[in-house]
Amino acid sequence: MPDRPTPATLTRAIVVSSFVVCGANTIASEEVDAAFGMPIGKLRNRAGIVSLAYAAPGETEATLGARAAEGALRSAGLEPSGLDWILAATETHHAFPSLAAQIHRAIGARENCGAMDIGGACLGFVNALAVAKALVESAQAGAVLVATADVHSRTLRPGRAAGEFGGLFGDGASAFVVCSEMPGAARGNFQPRDFFFGCASQYQQAIQVSAQPNDQLKVVFDGDALSRAATARLEECIMELEQRSGVQRGDVAAFATHQPNPRLVALLAKRAGLPAEKFPLVADTRGNLGSTTCAAALHYALEQSRSEKAGLPRPIFLASLGPGLLFGGGWLEPVIPRGDP
Repeated sequence: MPDRPTPATLTRAIVVSSFVVCGANTIASEEVDAAFGMPIGKLRNRAGIVSLAYAAPGETEATLGARAAEGALRSAGLEPSGLDWILAATETHHAFPSLAAQIHRAIGARENCGAMDIGGACLGFVNALAVAKALVESAQAGAVLVATADVHSRTLRPGRAAGEFGGLFGDGASAFVVCSEMPGAARGNFQPRDFFFGCASQYQQAIQVSAQPNDQLKVVFDGDALSRAATARLEECIMELEQRSGVQRGDVAAFATHQPNPRLVALLAKRAGLPAEKFPLVADTRGNLGSTTCAAALHYALEQSRSEKAGLPRPIFLASLGPGLLFGGGWLEPVIPRGDP
């Protein structure tokens, strides 16, 4: 058997590009309130959601995911033929071919490029990024595309799910290119470092979704209990990342976290003693994008870091949750090309 890679011989995995797309239709939250039969202003006043991104006719998880993938590949200067794996995360695509397979075909990846869907719902992106890191570091792949895509507006529609739950969600997709480090790698890229995962199963009763006859959904959603659990667990994730990285939260550039709604993000920032602006907002104008929420926040954090003119780039913390209550996180470190002082 070949020797197992050691930390000294592992290839560095680098996030070289990212891209985000959202549903083409922007819907005022008051319209969503009305559609779900809720008091007008409830989403804005209770959740902090001003508008939501809804897919236009013809937009699907596959088309949105493919657009995000093409944008990330273009930004990376990489052709689809250069990919070794496509990893996809989704919570609304429940059909075959799988989302990864459909993106594979849409972008024209080569036949021996693997395609794998990875679960976890809102945690799916963090799961997939950890798998991409492992594939690259172990030299099983040189370039991996991590994609997410969800179209909630057709799954959690009025009459099928209660507005207190379904009204929170929007539609969107993301894509990230993770590559092995190349000689002369440019500054501005980030290296995924340690990841951790767990399952706080005592909170499983707070959110449950299951199919029912006549195309209905049974949704159990204890919003208050889930809010308390989510903010507490995300704060614990930040503490765990401080310990693993040796970086204090005040020295972190941005926190790319799941965003059940903007009010919870503000509460998390307050509990963690952090400025709210360190949490790139996604859900305020697009809604909760499911598997894409945390990914979109990371994309905006990376864009902000690359646009800063002064000072050295700083680490980014990543944390998300999924029904179960699944949780996980990781941190990304700015890349200093080998050989630089």
